[in-house]
Amino acid sequence: MNAAAGVGRAPRAAQAPKAIAATKAPKAPKAPGTAPRRAPARQRLDESLGFLIAEAERASKRVLFARITEHGIRRGGWFVLRALWENEGMTQRELAQRLGLMETSVLEMVRAMESDGLVTRTRDTEDKRKVRIHLSAQGRAIEPQLMQVAQTVNDQMVQDLTQAEAVLLKLLLKKVRASLLGDSAAQGINPISP
Repeated sequence: MNAAAGVGRAPRAAQAPKAIAATKAPKAPKAPGTAPRRAPARQRLDESLGFLIAEAERASKRVLFARITEHGIRRGGWFVLRALWENEGMTQRELAQRLGLMETSVLEMVRAMESDGLVTRTRDTEDKRKVRIHLSAQGRAIEPQLMQVAQTVNDQMVQDLTQAEAVLLKLLLKKVRASLLGDSAAQGINPISP
């Protein structure tokens, strides 16, 4: 084959970038005082907002769970108790939605709590397919004691903040959560309520 037939030449696709590069329009001049765009610099891990939030959550759970297990409460059971103290008689599905967990995970926790004597499960009187979760006498009786433990841990979390900073921190964390979940209703948070 000869050169006209394509021997010894690069395919047309390989030649295109040179031709395009030669015909590119010159870059527009930057506005005075603006820096050229660069890829974002690598952020130190301890400067990452996501990492800091996750680390604070892990630390608070470590402290809280160490204290509540002294009272015979399993880790997952704490959040179930908190939800039931606020709204007793929820169904498994409602409880799972409130806690942001899978129904099967909640069912495991509820069964363990039932065997520990903290909750009972009863069929809904109107819809027999639904099972409602109620606190037992023991589950109700431990609320003041465990809420004191939780308050102590919360106090420890904000011990180096002013009251205004603690209120602002809660507000900002709620806004971050709402932004990530797309929960526009949570955007109207009253910053005064702690």
